[in-house]
Amino acid sequence: MLRSMTAYGRGAIETALGRFTAEIQSVNRKHLEINVLLPKELMRFDAEIKKWISARIGRGQITVKFSVVFNQTTPLNVVANLPLALKIQKAAEDLAFTLKLPVTHELTLKMLAEQPSILLFDEQMDDEELYREALSTAFEKAMQSFVEMKLHGGCPIFIDISQGLETLHQDIEQIAYYAPQATKRYREKLAERLKEFSIGPREDEERLLREIGIYAERIDISEEITLFQAHLKQFKDVLSSQKEAVAKKLEFILQELNREINTIGAKSSELEVSRRVVEIKSLLERIREIIQNVE
Repeated sequence: MLRSMTAYGRGAIETALGRFTAEIQSVNRKHLEINVLLPKELMRFDAEIKKWISARIGRGQITVKFSVVFNQTTPLNVVANLPLALKIQKAAEDLAFTLKLPVTHELTLKMLAEQPSILLFDEQMDDEELYREALSTAFEKAMQSFVEMKLHGGCPIFIDISQGLETLHQDIEQIAYYAPQATKRYREKLAERLKEFSIGPREDEERLLREIGIYAERIDISEEITLFQAHLKQFKDVLSSQKEAVAKKLEFILQELNREINTIGAKSSELEVSRRVVEIKSLLERIREIIQNVE
């Protein structure tokens, strides 16, 4: 079923470790872009979570945010980098002495803690599988509501595109109806011109048939019409399929539809055919824009 590319989902779970919450949000992008926001204690799971997403989502900019409130302890040990702190303190004291700064400008604990690499974070995860399971469960809950919103948003898009496809079908049928009339009018016009020359009836007929044959072959669009109708059916089949990510395939079929209708427009000089070609090209462009919102 068609799925919108814009959606949001949230899931939470209470465990012995604490409360794990996952939020998934997506916006339109041509390709898949994944951003994972994790607490510092759980950064080791970043690459694994990205695999979870890429296995379920086809395209779009996906942001997954995890927040955790730990119950008793956190799987992270904070260690002071004492050798570096002492060197910074010594450098600060030398600076204060050289500049003859008052005592109030000496290095404070707050200033020291703000220095890069002063506080070192070391993971202390006794049972990695417990944390993975908690993250996965919260993620699945968020994904469930996320997909539901995608499907809900895809319904009006599906209806809109389906209506456009019905209009395309009617237009190409009209083109198939009007196209042969161009050859008939050309025959009548050529016959009138031949009357101006003093050529025998047999020569007239032979020349007329030859000219008509050449013209009819040059403007024949029956193959393009057949291909357009075939691509249109394929588009409908893909649109109605149960596959999750269909946008890229639909975009490819749209390119083929555009190719055939451009050829029809270039070959045919029939006024009604040209008018229908313009309408079809406009509608194909509108459908292409709609598909930008589809996964």
